[in-house]
Amino acid sequence: MNCKLALITQNRGLEKIMRRISKHFGSTLSIFESCSDFAEALGGTHDGVVVVDGAVCAQPRLMDLQVVLSAAPGWQVLYLPRTNKKHEIKEAVELGAYGSLHRPVSEQEVRQMVESAVGV
Repeated sequence: MNCKLALITQNRGLEKIMRRISKHFGSTLSIFESCSDFAEALGGTHDGVVVVDGAVCAQPRLMDLQVVLSAAPGWQVLYLPRTNKKHEIKEAVELGAYGSLHRPVSEQEVRQMVESAVGV
């Protein structure tokens, strides 16, 4: 699979999971600590799959998600809400996120969502 992967988080556990997944797919992984950093570096110029950790998003969290969606329309966005509250998950998908992950994060769930997002 030749797909660019990105992660927006400050969670080292999630970073380790994404590093293993990127190796599994033979993909490059770019890591950012904020949505604005991602938008500046990769927005509009590439396509791929980005996992957005809602825990690093500013209040209100979904505004940062909108920054990512607007800056990188070619990217499939997987959103990891800060909590598993259904309204936040529903809103993220309504805004245009490809899908939503659940806490606690499992490597298998992330891998399956990435595969689905790229059509594998």
